[in-house]
Amino acid sequence: MISDTGCDFLSEDRQLRVGKRVKAYWCKDGFYYHGEGVIVQLARDNVSVQLQQRVDWSDDYTVGRTIRLPRISDRIHWSSRNCVRLLRKLPLAG
Repeated sequence: MISDTGCDFLSEDRQLRVGKRVKAYWCKDGFYYHGEGVIVQLARDNVSVQLQQRVDWSDDYTVGRTIRLPRISDRIHWSSRNCVRLLRKLPLAG
């Protein structure tokens, strides 16, 4: 599955591994959140991510909290706003 922006979500999902740093995106009670974390568990249809930093605008999502999010194979719950993305290191300019 490739988005309009050219992002290959399926390829990214295949690269997920326990211990990899990721950016998690999720929705709860009508609010959208995102934060950086580490994959602690990987299943066929979901991935558990332990947050590595406090999420802005939320007292519920602190460092160390584990959240479970759908993988792309869970076509009912997965979306680009409810998923896990690999962290990409951008090359430095200059």
